[in-house]
Amino acid sequence: MEMKNIAQMLQSFRDDLPCSSKTAAAIDRGASLEEISELAEEEGLHKLASVLFEAEQEALREGPGAVEDPAEATDSYLHEIRKELPAGSKTAAAIDRDASWEEISEIAEEEGLHQIASVLFEAEQERLRVP
Repeated sequence: MEMKNIAQMLQSFRDDLPCSSKTAAAIDRGASLEEISELAEEEGLHKLASVLFEAEQEALREGPGAVEDPAEATDSYLHEIRKELPAGSKTAAAIDRDASWEEISEIAEEEGLHQIASVLFEAEQERLRVP
């Protein structure tokens, strides 16, 4: 899914959201797909969260300058997502100390950062499948 298509899809979802919606506010200020997805999930907008999750996965697989190595793509994802995490986040601290993906995933799950946990779980599964 190209970014243009994602932007159009976000706008169509946005048009149906009330102004008080945190998801709507995130879309309006051009927040990351990760943040919009997390807020959508919190607000029960599971379809939107699911579509954004798929778009993120595709971007990781085929992203700009498509990173061939899945481990590199996952490390790049962690580096990018780290910038958006608050200083007191245990997930951020785990990323900063270069913890294993499994540990970061568990901590992210505890903190309710399901998207991060899911991406890391998938990456770990992929790493186990590749000889």
